Amino acid sequence: MCCKRVIVLFFLLCFPIAPAWADDLEDLENSFEDILERLNAKDLKGFLTGWHPDAVLMVHDYIFPVDRTDAGEEIWAQIFDDFFVATERIRLTPIDVDFRVVGDTGIVWGTVQTLTEPKAGPRRVVSLRLTATFVKTSGRWLLLSWQSAVPPERNPRPGF
Repeated sequence: MCCKRVIVLFFLLCFPIAPAWADDLEDLENSFEDILERLNAKDLKGFLTGWHPDAVLMVHDYIFPVDRTDAGEEIWAQIFDDFFVATERIRLTPIDVDFRVVGDTGIVWGTVQTLTEPKAGPRRVVSLRLTATFVKTSGRWLLLSWQSAVPPERNPRPGF
C-alpha cells in the first residue's frame, strides 16, 4: 500500500496534468467574463476582439443564425454597433453557468439574465438559456458560437 502511494505521488509531481487543465478552465472563465464586461460596457471594439473569425451568433430574437464568415466583418460589426447605439443600458448577468474544457474547445452553458434599456422603448428583463463555445487559438480563448434561447415555461421532465 505504501509503495502505491509513493508511485502515485511520483506521477503527480512529475506529470502535473490537473494544473494545466485548471489553468485552461480559469482562462476560459476569464475570457467569458471579459466578453460580458465588454458587452455590458458597450465597448464595440473590445467586444469584437473576443470573437473568432468563423463565429456564429444565434440569439432568441433572430429567426436565423448570423454567420460571421458569410456576413463579412462590416455587417458583423454593424449588427453589434446598431444594438449598442440603440441601447441606453445593457446588463447580461450569469445566474447559473458551468464551464468545461475539452482539448482546445471550451464550453459555457447555463442561465443568464439580460436587462436591456433601449433609448426608445420600455426596459426589458429576460431570463435566457445560454450555450457558448470557445476555441483556443494562439493561446487565447475566442468565442466561436453563442446561442441564447428563452427557456420553456416548465420543465417537461420532472426531477431535472
